[in-house]
Amino acid sequence: MKDFREKIPEMLKDIRLEDPRLEREESSPQALADRLGQMDEEEKLALVSSLEPRLAGEVLWRTDRASRADVIHALANQHLARILEEAHPDWAADFLRLLPSEGIARVLPLLGQRQRRLVETLLAYPPDTAGARMAPDIIPFDQDLTVDETIALMRREMDLDQVFHCYVVDGDGRLRGVVPMRKLLVASGNTKLREILRPFVITVTTDMDQEEVARLAAKHVIYAFPVIDADGRLVGSITLDKVLRVIQDEATEDIYKMAGTDQKEITSQSIFSIARIRAPWLFASWLGGLAASLIIGVFEHSIARVAALAAFLPIVLGMGGNIGTQSATVVVRGLAMGYIDVKALGRTVFKEMRIGLILGVTYGLLLGIFASVLHYRAYGLNLGLTVGSAILCSMFLAATMGTFVPMVLKRSGVDPAIATGPFVTTSIDVIGIVAYFAVAHLFLGPHLL
Repeated sequence: MKDFREKIPEMLKDIRLEDPRLEREESSPQALADRLGQMDEEEKLALVSSLEPRLAGEVLWRTDRASRADVIHALANQHLARILEEAHPDWAADFLRLLPSEGIARVLPLLGQRQRRLVETLLAYPPDTAGARMAPDIIPFDQDLTVDETIALMRREMDLDQVFHCYVVDGDGRLRGVVPMRKLLVASGNTKLREILRPFVITVTTDMDQEEVARLAAKHVIYAFPVIDADGRLVGSITLDKVLRVIQDEATEDIYKMAGTDQKEITSQSIFSIARIRAPWLFASWLGGLAASLIIGVFEHSIARVAALAAFLPIVLGMGGNIGTQSATVVVRGLAMGYIDVKALGRTVFKEMRIGLILGVTYGLLLGIFASVLHYRAYGLNLGLTVGSAILCSMFLAATMGTFVPMVLKRSGVDPAIATGPFVTTSIDVIGIVAYFAVAHLFLGPHLL
């Protein structure tokens, strides 16, 4: 560790920004964050420990989640507290959420009174809500303030790098409107804010899901949202950089759920914890595979009589699984981004059914022709009709199920991302096997006796 600390100044000299106007090359937070992600755990700790608390906090915020967790878990409580004290309150709360509850309880008392109060406010909200993502140290401006008084208050109380809008409240703290900065700067100095405010403001509530916040930002192209409580009082704001992180986190969460795991795996230090996270979904796959094997066992006699059926079973199941996953992924992402209305269940399912039918007919014809040519002497056109019809049924049913299940889950209040995991894929396998052998008995009946 000591040897590495001595090398840090030389390492910093090697870090360069593409745009030299941004910051001094050797202290660029983004350059340091990029470098941090390429180090091992000991090097990460040494680098962050060598930085001033304010810079260390920004580097941790800009780096990847796994590297951030590595450092925060390794830092001494006192050192971590110094970094949290200098960080934006929402950053500090985000850092603390990476620790277990007992770790948070040890670090929080080490913070200053104001920072601790702000961080505790954020930690009180569920982590996936607007309240947890907001910047709580917002300055409200009374509607009876003049323009000159407002500008003076801004200069005295606010970080001007974070000023985008002037949020105007009444005497009870309820949001009344917003005054854009350019309008504030051109207005007469003795004009009251109530005279120039825009009363129609798109707001988010503290309990609103962060995914809904991201959808609003994408729809209205707004740089900053005021956050209000249940009584309409202004309690914070969410800016575009937070929204972008929400979009990234939500996409990451969906990807993990689609794979049957959890993003907690990134920050977990225990292989047993990771195994415990993955186990339930793998158990679902195991049960599905067991059910499929039992069904195949029921048709063992059919496979023994027509061995060619076994040769085409993997492609029938594979094509069904692929189109089912495609449909589920499109629907899940469409629901998440607001492109698909959960109320339009029938229209959405019918659309994917038609897509499954078109693709099923296409690949059914191709596979049927191939099977007929390959086994014409033994079974004539019957085997081709069997596998062609089977792949049509498999793809049609898979596309339908891959659409229907996430839509129903969404309407039931369950995260639809789980629909693309083992639950749907194993179900599609079972359905595909049943359809395959049912069609086989229809076209190859005499050969199976």
